[in-house]
Amino acid sequence: MNLLDILFPKRCVGCGRIGTYFCEKCRGRIRYIAANEAICPMCGHSAIDGATHPGCRTRYGLDGLTSFFRYDGPIRKAVQSVKYRLITDLVTEFVSLVPQSSVVDTSAADYFLPMPLHASRLKSRGFNQAEVLGTAFAARLHIPVALDILRRVRATAPQVAMKTREDRLNNMKHVFQAARTIQNDHILLFDDVFTTGATMRAAANALKRAGAKYIWAVTMAR
Repeated sequence: MNLLDILFPKRCVGCGRIGTYFCEKCRGRIRYIAANEAICPMCGHSAIDGATHPGCRTRYGLDGLTSFFRYDGPIRKAVQSVKYRLITDLVTEFVSLVPQSSVVDTSAADYFLPMPLHASRLKSRGFNQAEVLGTAFAARLHIPVALDILRRVRATAPQVAMKTREDRLNNMKHVFQAARTIQNDHILLFDDVFTTGATMRAAANALKRAGAKYIWAVTMAR
């Protein structure tokens, strides 16, 4: 145990117990997303392995989605601890919870792309939680991280504040822009949580219009 552990001991995100960020009891409360619970990222209905339904496919849409945890209990608290408090050493323990059997196929992936923040949000927060989590996860997958090909060019209201699907879609119009031409790349697009999917679909749209061939969404939770 080092000095930092003594001065700032790790506390379980679920119950506050000292020792680890996920105590044994709270680990038992984590809800993993089973293979038969995968959904299509375009319509939200059940889909084999999370692949986009043939009828939902569009030229500029997502090709699939993999999420590992239900966004509740200790997982929700872990995401919020990273997002609002930047507990960096929590990230490694959080990523280690992802079962090896559910890690996405990276054989054809060119790089891992964490969802960018708008410059104003990044300035006020000081960091991008998707980048922090995504970089740690990409290291586990042994795949390079790309931070220079997608920009968030328009600030938006939080998606959770939108009351209707139409409002969420309108909120995401013209939000993202590719920073350069993409040469038929296969991309793993990462974010911390998948809710309505509007943000990731908007990002995929910008990337595919710039030349990306295949984009699979990956999130820690949904």
